[in-house]
Amino acid sequence: MSEQANTAIVEKLFAALDTKDFSSTDGYYADGYRQESPGAPAPLTLEQSRENLQGFFTAFPDLSFKLRTKVAQGDFVAVSWASSGTHTGPLRTPTGDTIPATNKKASVNGSTFYEFKNGRVVSSQVYWDMVSLLAQIGMMPGM
Repeated sequence: MSEQANTAIVEKLFAALDTKDFSSTDGYYADGYRQESPGAPAPLTLEQSRENLQGFFTAFPDLSFKLRTKVAQGDFVAVSWASSGTHTGPLRTPTGDTIPATNKKASVNGSTFYEFKNGRVVSSQVYWDMVSLLAQIGMMPGM
């Protein structure tokens, strides 16, 4: 597929985050999809990736994402994004512990790199600053 078509798929993936309708994106992922993400001990399957994301929507029900920059080259699309939300629910940590709601607002910038094959996402690598999030919700000394 073209770089423009791949970029359009990424835009649809982020639009689905706003509606929290993850099932609407099923057709965009290849069988065997894997995601690397901060705090994950190993690459995540699509189902595990969605469970991880749902944990953030539980902790930050008003969580929203805004795409900032999109760059496509061949089978790859890189996007930078900004997210924000209010910590009103329990936040699961990578160790399985839970951080109770703090009712604090937080915003985090990040980026995601997508690899496509035959018009479907085969892998993604997500990068964001977990320490900054923890500091904003009062779990670490201010930065």
